[in-house]
Amino acid sequence: MSVTARLVSTTLLVSVIAASTVSAQQPVGAETFNFESPVDFSTLTPGSFEASLLPLATGTEIVFYDFTESFGPLFVDNLIPAFNAIYQDITVTHVSIDGAAGVQQLIAAHEAGRESPADVFFMPNGQVRLANESGVIANLPLNTMLPSAPDLAEEAATVSRGYFHGDVVVPFHRNQTAIGYDTRSLAAEQVPQTFAAILDWARENPGQFAMTSPAGGGSGGGFLESAILGLASGECVAQAQDFTLTPEQAVEWAAGDCLDPVMAYFAELEEFVEITNGNTDTLNLIANGVASIGTVWEDQTFDFIGRGLLPPTVRTTLLESGQVGDGDGIMIPSGTDNVAAALLFVNFLLSDEAQVIKVGLNGSRSARTGLDLSAAIDSDMADRLIPTDLFNARSRARIAGVVSSAATDRFVVDILQQ
Repeated sequence: MSVTARLVSTTLLVSVIAASTVSAQQPVGAETFNFESPVDFSTLTPGSFEASLLPLATGTEIVFYDFTESFGPLFVDNLIPAFNAIYQDITVTHVSIDGAAGVQQLIAAHEAGRESPADVFFMPNGQVRLANESGVIANLPLNTMLPSAPDLAEEAATVSRGYFHGDVVVPFHRNQTAIGYDTRSLAAEQVPQTFAAILDWARENPGQFAMTSPAGGGSGGGFLESAILGLASGECVAQAQDFTLTPEQAVEWAAGDCLDPVMAYFAELEEFVEITNGNTDTLNLIANGVASIGTVWEDQTFDFIGRGLLPPTVRTTLLESGQVGDGDGIMIPSGTDNVAAALLFVNFLLSDEAQVIKVGLNGSRSARTGLDLSAAIDSDMADRLIPTDLFNARSRARIAGVVSSAATDRFVVDILQQ
């Protein structure tokens, strides 16, 4: 049975119907919208969404900026054709672009009073603050107005790397750092569930735990951040989650007592583990049976299993104290002239159909809390994902980027260079 054919029978169409009574849309953080459009937002509700927008969108072309490399085939070969099967008279042009460069293009156009070069932008979370404070994100309440997605997780829908944007960026892709393990070597109940248990297991099985270096791959940085959440004091964790810290303050934090127990832990662990230079190196050690456990990205592990680069016996899990994850979102630029078509496209990308296709091809989780992905995709695909209940209980938000960078610098000096 195909991925799309296995959509959950109890999808949220009832919620869409109920949402038709929701009041008209209001601008986020302002009294007026920061763009011009023939759409009458004073009457637009989830119930009237398509009927109101389609006449204005028919015959238009939208330019879709995509900052990723790995998602290109997903959009070009799958999601855009699926969108056009519904909306044949709306053309979507896919453009791959560096995320920071795309934001700068939008800012330059905005400051020059020109039309935006993009109508929809799948952008990195780390660029949201700059883009929004530069006025290039349309102040649409996307996370409450889309009829296809009435069930978005609140934090994912309103916060991007510690920056509260309200509702203007809708979460499309969620990723998660995790512990990967091979059931050929150990059963799920044998996998260490705490940082202390990892250290004990590594002592008993030297060289069998592959840890990606925080300086070489995101899963290693995520493991370091998760260790900070799990081993540092509550006060220190609160400081690490302060996204107003300057780089200088972050360096001071990392050099102080807050990071000492974390560095002490890694100083003990380092003797018994294999520290790799990147995410792929860690997965290769697991694939070749050299390592039984390692620090991984859930979506990359999912992809490697699907492509035969990892055995189907590999699984992912999260530690009891939690592990950090993140994601990236989609916004509509304030300088677009095609708001109606852009809204229809974004609404489709958050739909059951698109979200299930996405996880089935890329292992990319959804911020849709009511969409049971494990029931919507084939069982062999579902087995590659962290169980939904475990994910919901143990996934944690990233700490401040400047703190993560400063902690990594100290890790290099205290652990790698010793």
